[in-house]
Amino acid sequence: MERRHIYSVDSEGNKREYDVILTFHNDNNDKDYVVYTNNQTDENGKLKIYSSIYNPDTDEMLGNPETREEWEQIIKLLNDVFK
Repeated sequence: MERRHIYSVDSEGNKREYDVILTFHNDNNDKDYVVYTNNQTDENGKLKIYSSIYNPDTDEMLGNPETREEWEQIIKLLNDVFK
């Protein structure tokens, strides 16, 4: 399976690469999400995972999930993927 990547540019102009874990569309709020990682771990040794609302046609990041319901759906999908 080919890995998909997304990129961001930090405040200093450095391009950063992230591996996409999954993308999905939420029919309840008509938003698309991307869940991704930079393959680094936190102080507890757990993989750092991020999520953003995005445009699937352009891969443009549109913001972060804001509601508890959005995060609950993301966590549920991640749990299903990592089982």
